Amino acid sequence: EKYLGQIDNRLRCIFQASKDGYKVSPTERHRLEGFMHAGVVMGLVSNVELATFMDEIHLKIFGKTIRQRKEDRPAHFDDEVIDYSGYDQPTFERKD
Repeated sequence: EKYLGQIDNRLRCIFQASKDGYKVSPTERHRLEGFMHAGVVMGLVSNVELATFMDEIHLKIFGKTIRQRKEDRPAHFDDEVIDYSGYDQPTFERKD
């Protein structure tokens, strides 16, 4: 119970920060992932149980599951093709 309580607290903090528009630091995210993985390795919890637990907390914070939220998000800029050819010419030669 203490282990799941820690995960609950950390997930709530991370999800709430994300909802509030703050980017969660990679350190915090990786620390939580490692903590969760350790629980699986020690046999305290399974990956399926953790995924269900995460979805429940996510639903409470965002009002939708992780999958639903991913589907609702607009395409990332990675999907866009950006034409950088205008920068091939040296700056001092460009007129625009």
